[in-house]
Amino acid sequence: MHAHTGFWRGAWLAAAAAAMGLSIWAMHFVAMLGFNPGADVRFDVPLTLLSLVLPIGVTAFAFFSAAERGREYLFLGGLVMGAGICIMHYVGMAAVITQATLTNDTLYVVLAFLVAVSASTGALLVARRERTFVQRASAALVLGFAIVGMHYTAMAGVRVTSGEARVDFIPTGIDSIALAIVVTGGTLFILLLSLIAALSDRRFEMVAAEKLAAESRAADALAEKADAQAALLHAQRLESLGRLTGGVAHDFNNLLTVVIGALDIILRHPENHERRKRLGEAALAAAKRGERLTAQLLAFARRQPLQPVSCDLNELVRECEPLIRGVAHETLEVNLRLGKDAAVALIDPTQFEALLLNLIVNAVDATPPGGKITIETGVRALTQDEVPGLAAGRYFQLDVTDTGQGMSQEVMSRIFEPFFTTKAAGKGTGLGLSQVYGFVKQSGGDVHVHSAPGRGTRFTICLPIMEGKAEEPSVEPVAPRGQERSLHVLLAEDDASVATITETMLRNLGHEVLRVENADRALSILRSAEPLDLLMSDVIMPAGMNGLELAREATSLRPTIKVLLCSGYAGESIDRALAAGSWPFLRKPYLQDELAAHLQRFFEPPDQRQRAG
Repeated sequence: MHAHTGFWRGAWLAAAAAAMGLSIWAMHFVAMLGFNPGADVRFDVPLTLLSLVLPIGVTAFAFFSAAERGREYLFLGGLVMGAGICIMHYVGMAAVITQATLTNDTLYVVLAFLVAVSASTGALLVARRERTFVQRASAALVLGFAIVGMHYTAMAGVRVTSGEARVDFIPTGIDSIALAIVVTGGTLFILLLSLIAALSDRRFEMVAAEKLAAESRAADALAEKADAQAALLHAQRLESLGRLTGGVAHDFNNLLTVVIGALDIILRHPENHERRKRLGEAALAAAKRGERLTAQLLAFARRQPLQPVSCDLNELVRECEPLIRGVAHETLEVNLRLGKDAAVALIDPTQFEALLLNLIVNAVDATPPGGKITIETGVRALTQDEVPGLAAGRYFQLDVTDTGQGMSQEVMSRIFEPFFTTKAAGKGTGLGLSQVYGFVKQSGGDVHVHSAPGRGTRFTICLPIMEGKAEEPSVEPVAPRGQERSLHVLLAEDDASVATITETMLRNLGHEVLRVENADRALSILRSAEPLDLLMSDVIMPAGMNGLELAREATSLRPTIKVLLCSGYAGESIDRALAAGSWPFLRKPYLQDELAAHLQRFFEPPDQRQRAG
């Protein structure tokens, strides 16, 4: 029954009920053939047929209850089946036609009922569970003996009273020989059903075995495919890592060649002031390019520290329009279609402008003269799972479409890889789109590309937006003025070379510097009577507390002390704390003028410092 559904499940239920019910009925009447009340015995046909219908009906109900319902229905089925079998016995006894008078002892009737109910319930419990062949055979024997026991328990309570021949007795019904033939036919029918069931079970066993073997082969194939995919992904990761490492090494070695070569010449010939100035400017420009390269790599890895503010993205695109048209030469048509709905997002505006320019530069490079570039914005409400990777909500959508040469699927699958480019040598670094991808993902959005060879390209950017108004643009920091007084600075920097450069900058600006290499040494000075106005600390410190923890301890020990933190890369958790703005933060590398601008803010009134950001 459990191997089928629908019509065939019902057919097997009916067959099982017929086999079991007919078996119980045949057992009763085979036993009745040996009953001798001391007179001729015949059997009433209608009552005999009723006694046949009863066990089949109650068995069908019991099987249905045990197979389709819960455990409480199983006991109900056992009760109904046992009662039906017991009633079947007494209907069969009522079908006996004889001159003797038959009566039943009430105690034995009750005992027969209990035996029938307990045997039926036990049979259903066994049939419901999976069992071995030996367990099933043992259960069948127990059930058979229990039903036979029910019959002879009931027969033990039969009282036979012999008397004179009854004048009104008319021998009707069928005799014992005819009944024996009927029972034999019923038994053969039961054997036929059993044979069909056995053959069917064997077929289903073979089908199940074949299905299991097929599933095993499929699982092996899937495992082999998964292993192959894992090996391929590993190889691709190694290839990407190699390309990334090679690209970084190539670009940084070029930059370091300029820096090292310039410094080497300056140190060899310090007397040539004009050449020293020219080479120094070249080294500084190369170092600044290295700084931008590092920022691009951090953007791709989604590790760049962002400075998000609530901005109107449509307004940012509008402000970039002159720059966009300047990048696109006169032979290209630029269409700007800004949405009318408010699109305020918590985002880093500088990185968003860099994203837009990167997309425009790529569109310009891919579009021949006479082509068209379209920039379109709007607000889109996404439902759950509408765009993979994005939660339901309202998003700002930016589409940058060009009518250029387009891309193949192979190229599109790699465009966000760092240092991958289809441009000629010297025309691109291969980091622009990887920076776009990293910034969008880091900002909680997603980017999709639609392109085909000869049919242009469309980049679609989705960024989450929020309710509210955009912040007023902050005033740029004022140019450094002459300091009103010299500061006593505690400089905590573990890198000796960086500490030397920073100390020199601070002394050039007229400040007194006390330099330490770790947080423990800084704390010992903070606990002393040494006069201090400012703690300038690197965020990443060796062996112990970091710069944030040092700043908290310093302000606890000296509530009036100023704090300036600096770092090149601090990690996500520290970057989030720095973004909260507890203390001013200076990003490495920095120039002396940038350091001076941060120090100048300590001399400004609080309201002016707040306006300056």
